[in-house]
Amino acid sequence: MGGMGDTVAAGDAERVAVDGLGDCDVDDAYDADDPAPGEGERGGRMLVDLADVLRSAGLRVEEVDGWQFRSRGGAGYASSGPVGIIVHHTASGPGADGLGDVRDLTFECDVKPMANLYLDRAGTFWVCAAGATNTNGKGGPLGPLPENSANSRVIGIEAGNNGIGEPWPDVMQVAYVTGVAALAEAYRIDTAHVYAHHEWAPGRKIDPAGPSRFGSINANTSWDMGAFRGAVAARRGAPAPQRPVDAPVPPAPTGRTYVVRPDDSWWSIAAATLGDPASTWPVLAAANGGPERVLHPGDVLILPDGGPASPGGAPAPDEPAGIPPFPGEARQGDRGPLVLAWQEALIAHGVISDSPANRDADFGAGMAGAVRRLQESWGWSDADGVAGPHTWSRLHGGS
Repeated sequence: MGGMGDTVAAGDAERVAVDGLGDCDVDDAYDADDPAPGEGERGGRMLVDLADVLRSAGLRVEEVDGWQFRSRGGAGYASSGPVGIIVHHTASGPGADGLGDVRDLTFECDVKPMANLYLDRAGTFWVCAAGATNTNGKGGPLGPLPENSANSRVIGIEAGNNGIGEPWPDVMQVAYVTGVAALAEAYRIDTAHVYAHHEWAPGRKIDPAGPSRFGSINANTSWDMGAFRGAVAARRGAPAPQRPVDAPVPPAPTGRTYVVRPDDSWWSIAAATLGDPASTWPVLAAANGGPERVLHPGDVLILPDGGPASPGGAPAPDEPAGIPPFPGEARQGDRGPLVLAWQEALIAHGVISDSPANRDADFGAGMAGAVRRLQESWGWSDADGVAGPHTWSRLHGGS
């Protein structure tokens, strides 16, 4: 099955004008464990259930013709299967999104096939290859991956993003976490062994990078993979893993600090420590990696000047939550100032991006989906996408 049909069949792939894949690198085709020419192929296991694994997680999936038989040099994985997952961005522009990127990754780039999976900006996974691919190359060692030997041991995922400041759509971020969690679960891969390309090949690669809920660790805006792995672990219903020994570590906080509690938000922390959360939460967020950063219990935040710190750098259990008055219940189909109040609150807490479309006072399907995913992230079994009083309280740090 699949939506691509014969359009991108390997024998007659139509060449189209694309922006090009900046993540394509001849060094990414190298694997130190490759046998010498004429000495046979390494590994024979093909992950022919990739599409089923992703669909079972509720994700949209397209299958590229022939993916079940496609791999680097005809080589699959060892019988035990992959031991890690490495995530990337394509460094290609929106003009190549979807079919353009897929054609390049699978049939046209110099190191094809370049990835097992491709994630487009609408949150759809395209399955490109069941065997090992040329997407990681020289790097390491890292965790269970020997030096320069990732291609033969990991699932490689490319995602459409230009890598130079393009924001990641919310639906894409959710799909990335959901897909990686599903793959890790299906192939028994420890969440700690989910890596970024920039962790595998520091100094050579920066991806994935760009504005997202996962924050960043450097001037290139490379993702904080501790936050990404934490989200994957939460999706799997497990504790967040410890940061890999060889992974980049954000600078240690200095000065006054605050320890994040369960259900904290930028708004509630600002209200408890700095006062006037409407004006101080952006200052707090900016001092700690930006509003896109996902907060996890136990995280230590730097408190900028302007308000009292909690005793010992941690909040007292009975500190006020700073919850503004409930504006009223809103649901899909509603329009008007009430909906706008909800949109502004969701934007303020980083649930949806700050854009004119997200301030249109129209409670559409996208907003309902964002509210539902937010509720699901709290572990609610009855998540329904309705913006009610419990959602308002939880959003602002209440119980």
